[in-house]
Amino acid sequence: MKGSIIIYVLWMITLLSGLVFFTLYELRYSYIRSSHFVDNWTFLYEARALAVMSVNMATKDPSLLRLQGPIPYYISNRKYRIYLSAEEGKIGLPLANLDILKNLMVNLGMDEKKAQELSQSIMSFVGRGVATQNTPAPYRDVFSITELFYVKGMDRDTYERLQNYLTPVATLTNIHYASKPVLLALGLTDSEATSVEEQIKVAGYINPEWLQNLLGPSRSYIALRFVYTPLPLYYHVKVVKYEPFYDEMSFIVSSSGEILDAWQD
Repeated sequence: MKGSIIIYVLWMITLLSGLVFFTLYELRYSYIRSSHFVDNWTFLYEARALAVMSVNMATKDPSLLRLQGPIPYYISNRKYRIYLSAEEGKIGLPLANLDILKNLMVNLGMDEKKAQELSQSIMSFVGRGVATQNTPAPYRDVFSITELFYVKGMDRDTYERLQNYLTPVATLTNIHYASKPVLLALGLTDSEATSVEEQIKVAGYINPEWLQNLLGPSRSYIALRFVYTPLPLYYHVKVVKYEPFYDEMSFIVSSSGEILDAWQD
């Protein structure tokens, strides 16, 4: 009889211990889930504020655009890195043509046939190509660079490469912030693109007349594909939070602080 009582007591203790453990586990899971939910909303709010703040800083201190690394920022126990660049240094997708897109993809190492097909698909997507049955596709605005995922033939790898050189903003390319692949895609030769980069290092800016002289009379029209302002009107901001939870978000922000596009990476 005594042994049965001991066994019963031990069974009750085991059962109660299991219930306590299960309850604590569920409470911990609920806490973590709610903490992540609150943290995510906090991140979305703070990331937008940091994006606008960094652009305001860049308009006052243009050297921030030339930084090789991120701008660190701390809010309470949350640690951020802010990556800032000139969105205007990219090719404006609404203003691009078939040859510009094809040149860009070929310069990025894509097969010429695939580059031709994908360029045609993009032109059809934005309404400046032929959609189906030889009927011109209707023109449509591109509000976010992520819309490229809807282009026929687009894959993740190609998208991630193109997003660094294309922008949904209808803007001419700022020559002071354009990378070499962008300069080549817009019609400059390799030696001309090198001359532009050297001129910026020496003089700090590009004069439209200087570029027209470099291109020559027969190709001076290429100079009209650029703007020459010392500061861009549009910025790309990537906000990365790496503690206590990792998250990142990208923005296109105008110089006036208006957010034109945002997407969570």
